[in-house]
Amino acid sequence: MSDDFVKNIKTLLASGKGDAKRLMEILDFVKQSNPVYMSDYKYVQNLISDESSNTKMESADARPEIKLEDQIALLRMRLAEGKITIAEFRELKKTIIES
Repeated sequence: MSDDFVKNIKTLLASGKGDAKRLMEILDFVKQSNPVYMSDYKYVQNLISDESSNTKMESADARPEIKLEDQIALLRMRLAEGKITIAEFRELKKTIIES
């Protein structure tokens, strides 16, 4: 799979879009050089296109890339709100730092 696909998955994870567990499984699958199921590929593409259309609606400006510190701060907020577990926080933080 392309680096863009992996980057898209990491972006979705950092932004909290989609099912984090499913996205992590897809990411692990790609990192092991396994072919991605078409349903998983379409799932990621649909989330990206939804995010793109929402971004276009919010503003005409291009969305700046989120800094590493901001991504981790977002994860901390999601943890504090109870949206993710500590284990998910650690795994997502590890994934973000590796990129």
